[in-house]
Amino acid sequence: MKLLHNAHFYIDGGFNNIFTSLLIDGDRIVNIPSNPLPGFPDLERIDLKGAYVYPGFIDAHTHSFSGGLYQDGVDLSACSSLDEILNLLSEAAKQGGEIIFAWRFDEGKIREKRFPNVKELDAVCPDSKLLLRRIDGHSCILNSKARQSVTGLNSPEEVLTGADNDHAVNWLQDSCSEETILKAYHAAARAALRGGFTRIHTMVGDAEHSNQHYKLLRDHLNDFPVAFEPYPQSFDIRGALELGATRIGGCILADGSIGSHTAGLSKKYADAATSGNLYHSDLFWREFAAEAHSHGLQICVHCIGDAAIRQINSAYAHLDKDEVRARRHQLIHCEMTPDPLVAEIAASGAVPVMQPAFDLLWGGDDGFYAQRLGVERARQMNRFASFYKAEVRICGSSDWYVTPLNIGMSLHAAMNHHNQDERLRFYEAIEMYTDNNAWLAQEQSVLGKIAPGFVADLSVMDTDFTAPFDYQASKTLLIFRNGNIVYAAG
Repeated sequence: MKLLHNAHFYIDGGFNNIFTSLLIDGDRIVNIPSNPLPGFPDLERIDLKGAYVYPGFIDAHTHSFSGGLYQDGVDLSACSSLDEILNLLSEAAKQGGEIIFAWRFDEGKIREKRFPNVKELDAVCPDSKLLLRRIDGHSCILNSKARQSVTGLNSPEEVLTGADNDHAVNWLQDSCSEETILKAYHAAARAALRGGFTRIHTMVGDAEHSNQHYKLLRDHLNDFPVAFEPYPQSFDIRGALELGATRIGGCILADGSIGSHTAGLSKKYADAATSGNLYHSDLFWREFAAEAHSHGLQICVHCIGDAAIRQINSAYAHLDKDEVRARRHQLIHCEMTPDPLVAEIAASGAVPVMQPAFDLLWGGDDGFYAQRLGVERARQMNRFASFYKAEVRICGSSDWYVTPLNIGMSLHAAMNHHNQDERLRFYEAIEMYTDNNAWLAQEQSVLGKIAPGFVADLSVMDTDFTAPFDYQASKTLLIFRNGNIVYAAG
C-alpha cells in the first residue's frame, strides 16, 4: 500500500485543507484520510511536498503517431521567414535520412505569407524525401523526390489539400517500419506524461479505408507508460469490428480546415471566394452513421465549419436520441456553431470534442479566425460556455500534434477565451479533461475522480489550476498510472 501525503487533492471540484493524504492499494484508491495514518510495516509513504494532485488528465483527441514521429522532425513554429525555414531544412538534409518531416508550418506567421515552393525545397533538400505540413495538418507540400515516390497523386498543384494532402501524408507514413512506429508511440507517451496526462485517445488509420497499424498498437498497449485509447480512423466498419474496436473514426473528414479554406461553411470566407468543402453527401453520412450505429460502434467525425457540423449532427439526429447519448457519438472540433446549431446539437445528443488552445492561438477580433471569417463569425467559434449552458457535455483535447500536449495551456485557454461570454470556470475546464473524458470512453465509474474505488491515475502538478496561473510556467511533477509512478520530472 502507498500513502501519498503532504499535498492538495482535487476532490469534488476543488481543494480544501481537510484532505491532505491519499491511500492506494494496488491500482485503486481505497481511502482519503483526513489525518495522517499510524505506521503500517508495509506502508510506502510518499511525501508530495505541497504539490497539487488531480485525477489523471485525459486528452480525448490526438494524432500520436504523427506527433511522435515528428519529435525527430523539423519544428517550424518559431520561423518568421522563408530563409529561416530553408536554413532549418538544409541543416536537417545534411544529417541524411530517407524522409524528413517538417511540421507546425504557419504561412501567416512568416514575412512572405506563403508556402515555400518545390524549387526552393529541392535546392536545400535534393537527396531525401521531404514532407512539409501546415500546422493544421490539412495542407502540405512535398519536394520532388518525395512527390515522385507517391503513386496515385493526380493534383497539378504544389500545395496539396483535401484528399491529395491525406493521400500524400499517409503514403509516406505508411512506409515506416514497425520499429519506427513503436518508437513514435513511445515518443508520444513521453510527451503526454510531460504534459500532465495519464491517458490519451489516439487516431490510427488513413481516414479512408485503411486502419494501418491499429493491430500493432493494440497488441503493444501494455508496453507504454501512458494509456492509449486507439481509434480505428477509417470508414472500414467491418475492419474495425474485426479488430475488436468499440468505436470508429476520429479524423474521418466531413470537411477540412479554416487555415486551408477547406472547412465547410454556410457562407463564403471573408478573405476568399469559397465556402470550403463538404467531402461527402448528406446521404453518405446518414448511411455510414446508421450502419456503424447498428453495430454498436461509437462514431467520431471531424467537422469544423458550420455546414459540416450541421451535416454530421443531422446524421446523428436521424438515430434514436437516447442511443446517441448512450454511445457518445462525437463531433470532433465542432468549432463554428451559431446559436441555432448549438440548440440542434443539444437536441441530437451528440458530444463536441473541442480544443481550447485553438482559441488561444487563433481567436480574438484581430486574430486568425477574424481574418478568415470576419469578426462576427469569429465570435461563433469554440463556444465552450454556450454548450455548458445548453447542457451539452463537452470533452477536451489538444489535437496534438496541432497544438501542444500541455494541460496547463489547455485549461488556461478554456478559462480565458477571447470571447468573455465563452469562458469556463475552473471546475468546468478541469471537468473537460477528467470526468467528461472518462465518460466519453464509458469509463466514468473508474476514472476521472479522486474517490475510493477509482483507479489511481493521478496527475501531480506544481500549479493550482483553481487560481490564476501562468500556464507557460506550469510543470508536471509526477504521473501515477494504476497506482505506480510512471513519470517523475527530472
